[in-house]
Amino acid sequence: MNLMWPLCLLLLLDLAVFTPALPFSRRHIDHPKSWVPGGPRRYCDVMMRRRWLIHGDKCKQINTFIHEDLATIAHYCRTPPVPCANSPSMHNCHSTRDVSVTDCFASAGSRPPHCHYRRKDSTRPVRVGCAKGAPVHLDG
Repeated sequence: MNLMWPLCLLLLLDLAVFTPALPFSRRHIDHPKSWVPGGPRRYCDVMMRRRWLIHGDKCKQINTFIHEDLATIAHYCRTPPVPCANSPSMHNCHSTRDVSVTDCFASAGSRPPHCHYRRKDSTRPVRVGCAKGAPVHLDG
């Protein structure tokens, strides 16, 4: 019974770190890369709907899905900070090594609920904004 307390404490600490990262994870983490009906050309259309990234009367213009697990990305929050390139109000960004990503770009003229996206698969570093040791923002 005494061995359970340290294990429970570790689990609670992990939850405390990853709770701020849950919205980030929903928007940006897809590990392993999801299979979608219709094959790779439909990946962005399906994933943007599946992750509830289409709101109201506008299609989200761009979103990046990172094909690494959240723990790997969270590890970068412990590296030295770098300037945030796309969000000047954030001061705690961190660069990653090259990671596999899929960038989804809204096609011209797309309107909800039928947003259509072009995809670009690549391997590149990304920059994440961190708070309380967890990724909360994808800066590019």
